[in-house]
Amino acid sequence: MAAPPWERLEGEAFRDELTRYKMANHPFKTHPFFRGIERGEVPKPVVQAWVQQFYPWLASVPIAMAERFSNCPIDVANDPFRRLILDQLVEEAGDPKGTTTGHPELWLRFCEGLGVPRAQVLGAPQLPSTMVAIDDFLYTNRVHPFYVSAAGSSEPPNVELCARLLPAFQRHYRVPDDHLEYYRLHVTADVEHSEWIGRIVASFARTPEIRKQMWEQMLRGFSLHALLVDGVVHETGWAPAP
Repeated sequence: MAAPPWERLEGEAFRDELTRYKMANHPFKTHPFFRGIERGEVPKPVVQAWVQQFYPWLASVPIAMAERFSNCPIDVANDPFRRLILDQLVEEAGDPKGTTTGHPELWLRFCEGLGVPRAQVLGAPQLPSTMVAIDDFLYTNRVHPFYVSAAGSSEPPNVELCARLLPAFQRHYRVPDDHLEYYRLHVTADVEHSEWIGRIVASFARTPEIRKQMWEQMLRGFSLHALLVDGVVHETGWAPAP
């Protein structure tokens, strides 16, 4: 039996294997809910329920990035990584000078295009599954080294997911183009974020112990994203067609 990736690979080779596994096994790739949206098989009310639960997750991302930033030690060697994390934080939250729009706001506009008023999204109660996913997401970024929490990031598979769902929301759910900026942006923006995450992982994948933590963090991220969707699926009673 071959040794696990964290024992037989290091540096860029480990990063590449982590990314390959993530692309093949992330819920963005494997969950039937997303395949159902892509085909237009998920009823619109179920999709509307999901977008309301995904909003608080998105709103928590800048906070998680701030936690990750705070875990990046101040020595000069980490300056490039600290800048990468800060850049992502500002992009997620929105430039305070108003030159760019934060991703939570873009999601609210998407929700409106899907027929869910922003007041309804902002006032929607969180499902227990949503609460748990967000709490764990913030916790892992707070307590783990920044390079471990970065390894669990979902950017690489999110690029592919957004590329698949953008035409689906246009074709099947009739979301107007001017409400789809969130998806158009992530088809390109998360390519750059993926490269940054890859640089961090490759730079710190130095020991089997660290690499094992990174691998486990990736799997933990899988669970959180599956939980966000499974809670909505359970609440609405939706099931994929046989």
